[in-house]
Amino acid sequence: MLEFKKISRDTLGVMCDAAGSGVDFYGLCVDCVGDVLGCGETYILNSANSCLLVVAEAIGDCVLVCDQGGWNGFIKSCDVFGKKVMYFPTDDGLINIEKLSVYLEEHDVNSLYITSLSGYTAKQPLNDIKKLCDVHEVLLILDISGSIGDETVYEYGDIQIFSTGSPKIINIENGGILHDKTGKIQLNKHLLKTLKADKITCAGINHEIRKTKKTYEKTIQTNRYLKDKLIKKLEENKNYTVIHPEHDGLNTIITTPSKSIAKKLAYNIRQKLETTGNIITTGPQYNRIKRASINIETKNLHITSLTQENMDYIIEIVYSEITRINHQKK
Repeated sequence: MLEFKKISRDTLGVMCDAAGSGVDFYGLCVDCVGDVLGCGETYILNSANSCLLVVAEAIGDCVLVCDQGGWNGFIKSCDVFGKKVMYFPTDDGLINIEKLSVYLEEHDVNSLYITSLSGYTAKQPLNDIKKLCDVHEVLLILDISGSIGDETVYEYGDIQIFSTGSPKIINIENGGILHDKTGKIQLNKHLLKTLKADKITCAGINHEIRKTKKTYEKTIQTNRYLKDKLIKKLEENKNYTVIHPEHDGLNTIITTPSKSIAKKLAYNIRQKLETTGNIITTGPQYNRIKRASINIETKNLHITSLTQENMDYIIEIVYSEITRINHQKK
């Protein structure tokens, strides 16, 4: 049985104890997150979308986002405040640095919002993106929800945001972190106070953040195994290809010949998998890639289910269902 991500028993206990406690868990959480992310001001809010709403209110017009592989919650937040959003063409969610350089030369861009892991499947070239943003005085808003635990991303972004909802690396089922690293914009204090997280959420984050490196590295390692095996299995089948095969991520995305086949394939796989929650989603969708695809969300699995044996089990079902659909078409 593949176990879906849920709050761990020890963290649940800490959160329950916090309900009747007089401890300042908000302050403890702010300090703990600050120790992880480094210099800057940290705010713990009730969700990552609340963090994005606060940022969207504070930034100027002309906001650049990727055309896919991002998070549509930020775009919706910009719409609330009437901010102009522009879409940068990507390679299945990944930014091409040469094209971004030309775009920033030719367009008036105030800020750039990206997720550190495009579609949760491939790491953006953050160092080069940061350099371009510095040259063009573009505020870099970096969503690191998929990269908490990866210390190499912590130095990037003027604003860093990550979710502690479910299923995430820090899995509290609610909450979000807003870390203002450079102080380049003025955040609305009323919104920050209104959307502030409660002490139960803060206690959970404060406890779980210590596990991020282990959870992140285990998920990356397990998904790498899954991705490599599926690449090899599908190498002679040109109708089904693994997106960004050379990149590490928290999920594996496989293109399909059509949207209808993607839906049928996903349904068939779900029927065969023994799991306590859904780990198969489909595209096209903005938050992954805008192509017909199935997405194996390794990130949705509890760390105890991230085993080679379980990945072989998933691979067998996915490959057999792809083979079966191919035979039906013939």
